[in-house]
Amino acid sequence: MRSQFLAAAMGGALNGAGIYLALAASPSAAISAKPEPQPSNAISWSAMDMSVDACEDFYRRSCGGFIATAKPNDATPSIDMTAQQFEANLDRNLEALFLQNISDDPELARLKTFHASCLNGGTSDVAAVKDWLARIDAVQSPEQLQTLLHQLSVIGVDPFFTYSGQPDRKQWSRYRGEIHNAYLWADEAVVARTFSAAGLTQTDAEREAAAVASIVTALRKQRGDRYDASTAENPLSLAQLEELAPSIDWPRYFVMVGAAPDRTVNVTAPAYLRAVEEELTSRSLADIRAFLRWSFLFSLRGELPHPYNRTFGDIIPALRVQIANPAGRCRDATVRAMGVEFSRQYATRILGWKARDAAQKMAEDIKFRVVASIAGNEWLSPEAREATVDKLTKTDLKIGYPNEWPEVGGYPLDRSSFFANVLAARTFEQRRNWRRANQDRSRTGWEMIVSPWVGDGIAAARLVVPNGFPDALSNSLIVTAAFLGAPRFDPDAPPELNYATFGAVFGHEFVHVIEAHMFGADGSDRELWGNADIKAKEDRGQCVINQASDYEALPGVKMSGERQYGENVADYGGVRLAFEALEANLGDRVYQRDSSGTSPAQRFFYRYAQNRCTAQTEGYFKQSVASNGHAPAAFRINAPLSNLPAFGRAFSCKANAKMMRPAERQCRLW
Repeated sequence: MRSQFLAAAMGGALNGAGIYLALAASPSAAISAKPEPQPSNAISWSAMDMSVDACEDFYRRSCGGFIATAKPNDATPSIDMTAQQFEANLDRNLEALFLQNISDDPELARLKTFHASCLNGGTSDVAAVKDWLARIDAVQSPEQLQTLLHQLSVIGVDPFFTYSGQPDRKQWSRYRGEIHNAYLWADEAVVARTFSAAGLTQTDAEREAAAVASIVTALRKQRGDRYDASTAENPLSLAQLEELAPSIDWPRYFVMVGAAPDRTVNVTAPAYLRAVEEELTSRSLADIRAFLRWSFLFSLRGELPHPYNRTFGDIIPALRVQIANPAGRCRDATVRAMGVEFSRQYATRILGWKARDAAQKMAEDIKFRVVASIAGNEWLSPEAREATVDKLTKTDLKIGYPNEWPEVGGYPLDRSSFFANVLAARTFEQRRNWRRANQDRSRTGWEMIVSPWVGDGIAAARLVVPNGFPDALSNSLIVTAAFLGAPRFDPDAPPELNYATFGAVFGHEFVHVIEAHMFGADGSDRELWGNADIKAKEDRGQCVINQASDYEALPGVKMSGERQYGENVADYGGVRLAFEALEANLGDRVYQRDSSGTSPAQRFFYRYAQNRCTAQTEGYFKQSVASNGHAPAAFRINAPLSNLPAFGRAFSCKANAKMMRPAERQCRLW
């Protein structure tokens, strides 16, 4: 959804990011201990390196002390200071929550039962997994395969494709039934060791892993993007689906998911379903069984008992599950299984209304100033400015948690049967997804599907995960309850500290909303700008691309300014918009030093930088530079601030300082 531009080069004033790494001496280097609770959104003076001039390298000035003492290693290759502090606070808060003896709250009692079952584990979990694997191995005919596919789908394991209620792109007040490709991932070595843990011989594990990798590769070539309206709008009838992929028992499938046989469903990638048909008809049943076994184990990673789960402890970070940290693993499992209940308890018993109220006021303040600032962007046509102002004015802000929560399940839970509890929760969630099709849809609801770190789920079920993100299809912006917890936000903290963390992140995400000019105020597919407006933005955005493309993350290691444009331009705009909102609130006092020896402006910038203090191993750092859509932390701090004249004023920087870009080389879009 975010425009990408051709990469070019910039001046190298911010090169030399090697000093931002805390390199592990060996794979066995110790993981740093958990920090003490961080009660407020405070500046950490011990995290700084005061020997570094703020005007030369502000990231190292703000984070050098933390980086020097952090100990990333192969097991924990990246350590984020603020995230680490939040995790420590969250663990303590949840421990206190689960220790509460509140007899009149059945929801809390159910959460405690589920969480305890995770911590307890048990031999019944191993037996249950073996039973499912035996079902897969028992498939000997196409009819048995159809039965198994339906059984797997009920528990949220969709090997070949998914069906769910998605926003109807033709009637935005409704959800529609939609078929989309399954999530496909397979590293052949990981598959082989997972199969070995499941009891296969090494030879059989390697042979079947190769088959899985081959099927995944073939299907990935045809996967579609449900958000590409030019290709993803394909309403098909039951008869057309039977013609497209006759190996699937579509009438039986429609009955299972509750789809009316006389209704069409949208298929985002017909070519993908043809590829599924090709795999089902050309592969041996042994290969299909191997693929189903992998789909089952991969889908349930994190909830599997130890003999199986341990194989997923070091896969790519975006898909990795916690193995060595039982408390973290069970917390994530509870988010995935009972996210709405968990989020509601966290929001009401731990966060409370005060933080949400303060954050909502700050969000509305920044939104108001962003909308007002669009009038000054004269490089946009009057028509584009008017349409953008209308869209931003109507953007729904979902801050913290909803007033009305989605329904939750009443399925039985057993303290001694964790895996059975997981499957019961997944069955409820899968049926919720199916049932949503053809129901009314509200833009202000919290039921959009999001994919933060712990796994896919509706937004209202992921509020214990600190995150902020826009949802283009409802023209809304969500900031989770966890992001309003210490140390990122404190309603009693001085305003400069909250504007630096919550305010800058909100501004960042709001820039993403602005940049999504191909979606209208109601979330519909409607281009708001003309070709000249798009070209004007590309021309101005080239400055952002140039600065990133010429930056050396390590000597000889360049970034992709084009790939990272969307996140970089949001960083540039987010911090500027947050600071300008703070400046409007404090007036000239923002630059005046007080008894602490610092000014509100200086404290804003220190807290902004420390929200991203990160120590990483060199290998992880290089991998991140090569693949991550976000720039390294050093660039995310130094680059936006070096484009912001207010930073130089706050620290009285000389004109030739590295953090002071000449006016003609400063980038500004929003």
